[in-house]
Amino acid sequence: ELSSGINAEYGGVGLEQFQLDFVTLNPAQRFDYVILGVGSDGHVASLFPHSTTLKSTVDFLHIHSPDPSVSPHRLTASLDLISRSRRVAVVVVGEGKRTVVDRLRQGDLEMPVAKVDAAEKLIWYVQKDLL
Repeated sequence: ELSSGINAEYGGVGLEQFQLDFVTLNPAQRFDYVILGVGSDGHVASLFPHSTTLKSTVDFLHIHSPDPSVSPHRLTASLDLISRSRRVAVVVVGEGKRTVVDRLRQGDLEMPVAKVDAAEKLIWYVQKDLL
């Protein structure tokens, strides 16, 4: 997820400018390494279950978070951009993630975390007692 400072700097009309800046600074239009945490509902990078943003091919999205504990408006990378990254690490820690791990082990592909991929290498770091 991109920091909320970027969202504040670019403001409500800045998403297109942010995208242009990203392409200018990064012609390959991918990251070398992304580290993702996972929410207890299986969301990553503010990409929440059953959200239409999961299928977006636009690199950066201005989304509204359904989670009342976080800022409702944010910029985030799309699942498509994350999955084009050379390497992606998914970090799963905390007792609240036990259900996520259980669902993944049962082959549940509906959670956003299950849709994450990488161009070269996808790495999972899972708290040992959740396995």
